[in-house]
Amino acid sequence: MNEKKAYKAFNVVMLAILILVGLGLAVSIFLTKSSLYSKKDKYGCDNSAGYAYSFARGQCVLIYKEAVGMLKSNSNNPNDVKAFLIFSKNYKTADIFLPNRTYALLTLSDNDSIWVDNSSTYSLINMSDKLILQENGTEIYFINR
Repeated sequence: MNEKKAYKAFNVVMLAILILVGLGLAVSIFLTKSSLYSKKDKYGCDNSAGYAYSFARGQCVLIYKEAVGMLKSNSNNPNDVKAFLIFSKNYKTADIFLPNRTYALLTLSDNDSIWVDNSSTYSLINMSDKLILQENGTEIYFINR
């Protein structure tokens, strides 16, 4: 008889432990749901859904939908990684998104605009037939008008 009581008590304790573990997991998933399913940056943009913060626009944008893609210079392969530009609504500033690099906010003028980071100087050259992005004086990306 004592064995049956001990077995029943053991089952009750194990069931209680399983219920507590299940509740703990449920609470943990509920509290961290946003970090499990999306990767929001410090500006609140959901990077896992393709959003990035645009300083030129002051909001989250879909780069592939709202940016202008620039083609890689000296390449005939349309599948080469592109650079992207997002212009502000008044076209006075632009964000430049480069592959494997951070991006910059440029203040645009009628002439050239320059951005300097730790290792390179970038220039956005506005020509009548195309827009050119140069790195240290060498054309790296362009878009025809």
